[in-house]
Amino acid sequence: MLALLASVLAARPGRAEAGSEAGSEAGSEAGRKVTASLEVSAGRDYRAWSLLGDVALYEDTTFLTLGYTAARPESGTAATHQLSLGMDHVLGGHWLVAATASVGLPKSTLTALSPERPRLNLPSVDARTGYSSQALLLSAAYDSAGFSAVEYGLDAGLSVTRYPLSREIVVPTRNGTLRYAREDLLWVARPSVGGRLMLGTRWEVGLRAGLTLYSEDPLTAGQFTDEETEELTRRFENALEARRALLGLSTRINRDLGSGVAQRVSDLNATTGIPTAPSLFDFKPSVTWRPGRAVRGQLSYAFTRYVSGEGLSHVLATRWTVRLGETARVWASVALQQDRLEAVEGGDASGAPSRTRSGLFTVGGEYTF
Repeated sequence: MLALLASVLAARPGRAEAGSEAGSEAGSEAGRKVTASLEVSAGRDYRAWSLLGDVALYEDTTFLTLGYTAARPESGTAATHQLSLGMDHVLGGHWLVAATASVGLPKSTLTALSPERPRLNLPSVDARTGYSSQALLLSAAYDSAGFSAVEYGLDAGLSVTRYPLSREIVVPTRNGTLRYAREDLLWVARPSVGGRLMLGTRWEVGLRAGLTLYSEDPLTAGQFTDEETEELTRRFENALEARRALLGLSTRINRDLGSGVAQRVSDLNATTGIPTAPSLFDFKPSVTWRPGRAVRGQLSYAFTRYVSGEGLSHVLATRWTVRLGETARVWASVALQQDRLEAVEGGDASGAPSRTRSGLFTVGGEYTF
């Protein structure tokens, strides 16, 4: 699969998200066998890149989809790498059904919690956390595909993902290295729906929404138990220092897991922001304007409610696509995000929710052979 990925260099946008664009350009792409594209995103510390694409297998109705995505939520953490393989099939002139399987390669991040302090007879304390994933996504989309002044499209999808979450504490002692190792299993299900209304040839309004369900609390899955925390506290100078170190580690794990859960296989785009925690539900209205056949602009707003105790986020984004002839197009997007994070123990002394702002810039290109 990696050899085929190298030849395809693919990164197409999700069909559900970009269905209107794909539909309006289907005529010009008929008879071509391979679509290939690349997308890169960057924020303050966030980095992401994707190679996705499709190959026509049978009479422009059945497509093999391949993908590679990678994301690094913040500096100092290992990147998440994901491979996907799927099949899209067009039924008649209105329906598209798809199935995609993906595998997140195992990753681990080493975090230094406390340096060695010989004068206090305290050893250094390091934590290694990691996870991998295995996912299946099923989706279906309907397009009215008519020529009236008002047309519409609907889609729905369901993804199920398995996350083995591992953690390990490493404490050097006089008698050797002391290790605490444990692995938890987290299941995540995400149903989503979307709709769009096409008003003439220039305007389109859309709305997407999704709900994320967890087999257990994602804030405690993969985190340290009370017994482990009590044992770790003995390795620090005082309880306050231990609490702050573990809070920082917990925040990093949540941000890392939130970014991983957000990799929605065929719904990758840079207009939904950078999740700082596992999400509970989200919705995204958008307005699209086509001043001509070669230019397409979109303005969108995305709201995400994180799981209880983690806050929420608002994202305002714009994305512009320019078609270069019949076979190529390029795009760029800018997203501005504000997170309202709820107060946590050991955090801000005022106990008030904190607000953080961030931005994300994305560029990409696509070529159809």
